[in-house]
Amino acid sequence: MMLCFSTIVITSCRGNPSSTVVSLEQYTPDKSDWSTFYSKAVDDHGKNTDHSPDGVFWIDNDEWKPWDGTTIYDPTQYTKKELAAEICPGHTVRGIYELFQETKPFQDNVNPTKAEVDYWHAIAINHVRAMVNYTEAEYQIKPDKCLHIRALWSTERQTTRKWDDTYPDGTCEDSSNPHCGAGFLPSKEDQQDYLPDGIESCGKKVGSEGLFSAAKSNIPWSIKWIRPFCATLGGEGFWGGHTGPWFGRTQFGFDWYDSSPDDFNSNAILRAKWSGTSGPSKYENPRITAGTFEIFREDVTPTPRFTAAECNDAGKKWFGQNTVHNATECYDRIMADEYCGKRFMTMNPGRELPGCACYPVDMTTCETRVDSGSRLTWDFESVSSSFDGLTVNISEPLWKGRACFDVIWKPEIKSGDAAHCLQKITENNFFGGECGRHFISFNTANGGCGCYPPERTTCERSETNGQNGRMTYQLGVDPSYYIPSDFDSDSGSPSTTPIVVCPTDFDPVWCEGNKYSNLCMAEAVGFLESQCTDDKPPVVVLTCEFDDSNKFLKKKKKKSCSKYVGKKSLKKRKKKCNKKLKKKEIHHWCPVTCGKKAGLGQCAFLKK
Repeated sequence: MMLCFSTIVITSCRGNPSSTVVSLEQYTPDKSDWSTFYSKAVDDHGKNTDHSPDGVFWIDNDEWKPWDGTTIYDPTQYTKKELAAEICPGHTVRGIYELFQETKPFQDNVNPTKAEVDYWHAIAINHVRAMVNYTEAEYQIKPDKCLHIRALWSTERQTTRKWDDTYPDGTCEDSSNPHCGAGFLPSKEDQQDYLPDGIESCGKKVGSEGLFSAAKSNIPWSIKWIRPFCATLGGEGFWGGHTGPWFGRTQFGFDWYDSSPDDFNSNAILRAKWSGTSGPSKYENPRITAGTFEIFREDVTPTPRFTAAECNDAGKKWFGQNTVHNATECYDRIMADEYCGKRFMTMNPGRELPGCACYPVDMTTCETRVDSGSRLTWDFESVSSSFDGLTVNISEPLWKGRACFDVIWKPEIKSGDAAHCLQKITENNFFGGECGRHFISFNTANGGCGCYPPERTTCERSETNGQNGRMTYQLGVDPSYYIPSDFDSDSGSPSTTPIVVCPTDFDPVWCEGNKYSNLCMAEAVGFLESQCTDDKPPVVVLTCEFDDSNKFLKKKKKKSCSKYVGKKSLKKRKKKCNKKLKKKEIHHWCPVTCGKKAGLGQCAFLKK
């Protein structure tokens, strides 16, 4: 089977690669500012060497998984997670390394042009379509110049005040709508500075707009698109609202912009305009009949971000009972209501017909309230894939119903899930103080959010206790996270001092009596490999020279020391041990029990 990926000028066929760059048309406007995408990703980056897959420092050669060109990944045969794992193994897309080597899209891998990046995006999207057997002409996607320009205009309308004086109606200042500016179109006269030769003006087209914030500004161009695509495929599945156009539409226009140019690890926001007809689906969506709480609208987040929380806002507006039947109807009603904000939506699934609510127009953040039953809340703004270089997989807690002994609960934070908890800890700069970067805990009962001291580097079951509703997570590291060193004063070039990025694999080592999850984490705090061992040190059994006076206590209290102190909370155990009997505290009569259970008395060292 031969699979061909074609754009306007060049065709590359897998299995018989031959591509000669004659000329490439540029679709991204000259006015699009990509300067930081070059400086952060390569020019000022101490570890990435260029924009090719070989230039990405955190992906080893054996992590690029090939595609044989014939295996088809039928979405109906996989779960959402399984399909994403097949098409997007690790931090890559299957077969993309070989595709880059065959097509050679960049003449200069250090400094690819906008035309070359546009060309590569078309090839890459058609590649992922081929893996689900969308190879016919009606499924092939091509870049469109006006869609690229309109994407830039929408970004300018939303994120700057450039057009507000000329077009004062519908300004995006103080708007909470993440898609504000999506339909903005300057007059023919005002368009001229943006238009390439051969185009007199750009009009509106039937289509949709998707916003993606999973990419990072310091990720090289060959794989920058992978995170928006793979995060969406993994999060929404093949039939998701944001996923659909990646596989269906035949025209696209991208605008990339740096969300924070001064931050080396900022998000690269992708605004995607999709248009053209969609080829008929070869696969039947199994969720349609059971999609009461999924939104079936193109480029809309289909599932709620918070599954047991609502936004704590007095201005929330509930529509009348029995007015909507499902999430799609709720979404449509909110979008049509001028008094509703367009960012958040909440549903109450407890009724026979679900409740539907919107929030004020000027509301831009959701302070969650978890004690509201089973409310479902959507956030229609794209959520970042990492926070301050850290990630958390909310579907894979380290411990369910348990927390490590020294959890630090933050009463000022209420979160909707573990990812929201991580986001809040980062936004409040707690990682710069008492919070370490290895674990967090989330309380599903009330939205509580907790971190752990920096010295907490392991969290085995023996280091936890049972706490109803508490979920504990091990944090991962975003492999693209990089902090450049100061420029060398003599050479004027950035230092390439390595930044330690440790895996989250649990392979414990002991270094001078301290335990770490793996050798990398031990080396990160200063230990040498020679100072560490993977042999667990012998368990030191602590004993106490004193014994409990069980006979005496049974005579006076009718219970042994162990039964008298009990198994309730530590506070209650301490209270029992501090009570007096014959003018002496109980821990005098029960030194071993009170030492182990309450940390009091002459055997207090027995408390773990």
